[in-house]
Amino acid sequence: MSGQLFVQLQGETVKMLALDMNLLSIGRTPDNGLALPHPSVAIRHAEVRRLQDQVIITDLGAGDTFLSGKRLTPHQPQVLDDGAVLQVGPYVITYTLVQHVPASLHSADPLPPESLDDLRFVPLQPPRARYPALPAEGAASSYLSYLPALFTESDFAGRLLQIFENVWEPLQHRQDFVDMYFDPATCPEPFLNWFAEWMGLSVDPHWPESRRRQWLREAINLQRWRGTRYGLMRMLEICCGVTPRVVEDPHRPYHLLFVLPDPAGEQDVTRENIEQVIAQHVPAHVMYEVRYV
Repeated sequence: MSGQLFVQLQGETVKMLALDMNLLSIGRTPDNGLALPHPSVAIRHAEVRRLQDQVIITDLGAGDTFLSGKRLTPHQPQVLDDGAVLQVGPYVITYTLVQHVPASLHSADPLPPESLDDLRFVPLQPPRARYPALPAEGAASSYLSYLPALFTESDFAGRLLQIFENVWEPLQHRQDFVDMYFDPATCPEPFLNWFAEWMGLSVDPHWPESRRRQWLREAINLQRWRGTRYGLMRMLEICCGVTPRVVEDPHRPYHLLFVLPDPAGEQDVTRENIEQVIAQHVPAHVMYEVRYV
C-alpha cells in the first residue's frame, strides 16, 4: 500500500511526495529524491525504502534524524507507521497512508509563495576545542615505572626523566591521533591552508576558522554543483555565512538575480566579500545582479 510524505517548514506544508518508488533518498542537494535545502541537513541524510507492505527509514549517519522525538541510531532501519512524524533539520515530515491524510496537512498551495523570512545570516560555529598533550606533573616522571625499583629511590632520576617525558609525550600523542590531522573537521588550524593547496582551492586567510573548515569539507562535492543555482547558494552560505535567494527569470535568459540580506553591521562579511564570491563562481556567460534587502 502506497503512502505520502508531507514536508512542513515553520508550520507551512512546502512539499507533498507520493511514495511510489522503492528507494527515496533524503538530503540537502538537488540530486536527492527529497531535497531539503538547509545547512543543517546532510548531503545524504537518510533514505526511505518500501519493502512489501512496510516503509522503512534509515539514518545514514551524517546528521541527526528524529522519529517521534527520539533520535534514530545511524544505519539502523526503523519501520514507519501511519502518522509517523520525522524531523530532519528544521523540516517536519509526516508519513501517512493516502486515504488517511490529516486535514491539518492539506494546503491549497503546496508551494507557498516565497517571503523574505528565509534570507538570513548563518551563525558561525565556535572554534574547535583543542586537546594538547598535558605536560608532566609531579616531583618525578611517570617513566620511572618502566625502570627497576632501584631507580625510584633517586630524586635526580625522576626529575631528569621529566625532561624527556615533556619532549616525547606530545610526539606520542600526535602519533596516536594522526588520522585526525588529515580531516578538515579536526586538524589543527594551520593545516587548513595546506589542505586547500592539495585541491587547488583558494581560501581567504581572513575567513573565520569554522568557515574554512566547512569549505574544505564540502569543496569536492560543491565542484559538482559549481555554477548551478544550488551550488551558488551553498557557496555563499559557506564562504560568507549568508543564505541568499537566486532568482532565474524565464523572460531574461542567462541572467541571475541574487537577493541577499544587507551585511551592514556584520563583523566578518561585507558586500565586497559577497560579490567577490559570486563573481568567482557564477558561469562566465551569465549576467547577474545583486540586490540587498
